[in-house]
Amino acid sequence: MLGQDAGKAARLLLEQFWKPGRFPVDPVYLAKQLGINVVKADLPEEVSGALLKERGKDPVIYLHSSDSDVRKRFTCAHELGHYYLRLGEDTYESVDLRDKTLSAAGNNSDEVFANNFAASLLMPEDEVKKRASLSKLELVKFFGVSGEAMKWRLKNLGVKHEEFEVE
Repeated sequence: MLGQDAGKAARLLLEQFWKPGRFPVDPVYLAKQLGINVVKADLPEEVSGALLKERGKDPVIYLHSSDSDVRKRFTCAHELGHYYLRLGEDTYESVDLRDKTLSAAGNNSDEVFANNFAASLLMPEDEVKKRASLSKLELVKFFGVSGEAMKWRLKNLGVKHEEFEVE
């Protein structure tokens, strides 16, 4: 795989399938370009999404049907990160659940990779830095993400923004 570099994997996916400068990035479109079906489903309340790959079948990403659109977008991008983690495996059977607590905890390496992949895919570093002078509302609308996701992306990139102060 890409040496566990989530940002590089996300950049390569964008270069391969996405028109430069077009935002917000559509992770469902990208999943479909990779042959991954994306469906909305009634999942347990604590699960935002899942990646299911059964032997001999195309992978499927499940998104919690009652989540907000920005949550679904991030979850889909997150599940694409799990897909990229397994690209080197010829065949596998797995279910990766995006548990809201586990995913946010930041202590599971697969979850950290998937979160970094999602952030890099939806909020590419160069674009975030180029648009850092925009207001909070303009940034979240441009990238199609939640305020919380934007706040952490700015923090992780070391970009200061007065409307996104992180404790």
